[in-house]
Amino acid sequence: MSISTALTSVKSNLTKYIAKGVGAAALGVVAYDAHVVGKLQSDVYSKTGDANACMEAFNNTQYLSSPSVTTSKLKRGVFNWEVESNLRHFINSGIGYFKGFGSMLVNSVVPFGLGLGALLGKGKWSKGSAIGLGIFGVVKLFKDVLGFGHYNDLNRKF
Repeated sequence: MSISTALTSVKSNLTKYIAKGVGAAALGVVAYDAHVVGKLQSDVYSKTGDANACMEAFNNTQYLSSPSVTTSKLKRGVFNWEVESNLRHFINSGIGYFKGFGSMLVNSVVPFGLGLGALLGKGKWSKGSAIGLGIFGVVKLFKDVLGFGHYNDLNRKF
């Protein structure tokens, strides 16, 4: 295959390659945002679970149904185990990550769907999804990035 034949092939399929590139870029942006939100949600969810478990274990050590030194020491041992255990934090981190990742995919369902259509579609579906992504990107730019069409109820002029 000569260079001129390869260039002719690229020229004839240029719109297809652009559409596939736009789809891959959109999926990359959505995946990156979902990953970052997943990491943040992982920390929040795991630390909240740890705090709630420690609070319940501490409250349990404060009261005895009958006076007993042995029961008090056992309750204190359970409390110490809850405070020092990392298993709950590890499991809750994973749960929190997937909750954050999934919620971001749901929030970004339009660019995710259009990106999949542009990357995996054929012919008109791929090009139409890429055009839809372009329109979505322009609207997102004007509305969210530049602030046009975004109403701030706290700072109304009149």
